Amino acid sequence: MYITLTGFNNYYKLKPFAIGNIVMCVKEQNNPYDSDAIKAMLPLIGTVAYVANSVDTVAGGTLSASRIYDKVGDRFFVKVRFTTYTKVICEIIEGDEKEIEEQMQAQFTMM
Repeated sequence: MYITLTGFNNYYKLKPFAIGNIVMCVKEQNNPYDSDAIKAMLPLIGTVAYVANSVDTVAGGTLSASRIYDKVGDRFFVKVRFTTYTKVICEIIEGDEKEIEEQMQAQFTMM
């Protein structure tokens, strides 16, 4: 499954989204604007984007936050596959959560 991350210009722009980077996504259950909001986060940084959830922000061929909300846990991981000036396309990755989180942490020690 592929998703679109958007809103990153409100945070750190495209800097955290190198191809292959892993990003943690967390459901934001108390979001006053979107009951299906899912934020994208990185360790030590915090929120860096949101999973797109409108016709205007979801890239063709990807799923919106509402479409994946019941298919993922409260926390899951994605890998950056493509970037444009307005969108980051990520693949939802599965596997050992601890191992994925370690990989995510390691990508920052290599910078």
